[in-house]
Amino acid sequence: MTYLLLNTLKDCQSLRRRGLLLVVIIGLLCGQILAAQTTLFQSPTTAMLGTPGASEKGEWAFFSNPAGLAFLREPVATIGYQNDFNLKELSSATALLSYPTKALNISGGYLRSGFEHFNTQQLSLKFSRIMAPWLSLGVGFSHSMSALGASEQDKITTMDAGFRLMPNSSLVFGFYTINPAQTKWRKHEYESYYPSAVAASLCYLPHEDLNIEFSILKDIDNDPLASLKLEGKAANAIILRGAVSGKPLRLGFGAGLHLDSLHFDMAMNHHRALGFSSAFGISYYFTNLSRNK
Repeated sequence: MTYLLLNTLKDCQSLRRRGLLLVVIIGLLCGQILAAQTTLFQSPTTAMLGTPGASEKGEWAFFSNPAGLAFLREPVATIGYQNDFNLKELSSATALLSYPTKALNISGGYLRSGFEHFNTQQLSLKFSRIMAPWLSLGVGFSHSMSALGASEQDKITTMDAGFRLMPNSSLVFGFYTINPAQTKWRKHEYESYYPSAVAASLCYLPHEDLNIEFSILKDIDNDPLASLKLEGKAANAIILRGAVSGKPLRLGFGAGLHLDSLHFDMAMNHHRALGFSSAFGISYYFTNLSRNK
């Protein structure tokens, strides 16, 4: 069904006015896409590759395990853009800011997905802390607003939480949950789907520049999704990433260029029926404000 809807939408793109038909099609697509992912934005280091990234650390942990934000040692400003299946109506943009203090890391973000007639906006605030050399914890709160045409907005507030455990220098175990209360969009007496999921990852680091991650993601309304991700340094500042996940089978590829203060990350994946999706992000580290100084 989604494949037929996508073909219909691509045909309609040549029309000057899409009108109500376009709104309905996008609404159906967004509902089906949300059923296949647990966040409104798929980061270029994890979700866009097809993995939940429960062992992730750094600024992009904002969209997976908030415990990974605790490892940021200086303020970081990040912007990102995601596109599904080469359709601008199925795109998302985000802006993030993380600020580490002596007590904890505080991160905030704004996200907008969709287009003029059907869109969702989200404001999030997340807190994380390193509790011990082997343990970090994180928790976050998000307020989302969804609008369809000129109708009244739907609003929802959710939370997420996670931990990251590193028993030794070669193993990392991460776990997080999104919307554990299973809160749903509600308008009048009706309820509709909002992601509620748990994810776990086991990451093995045979070398400091190479890691292999096996993950399981379980959405409350869908079958478990398994993925395998490989990430390693190809050169001093270049990082290559690859992942495979299923069902359905999806292949993801990505790369990062990490300079001293400026990081570029990008990724794309391929769905055998729907085609390519992509994401990229730019992060700036304020190294002169490092918490280590």
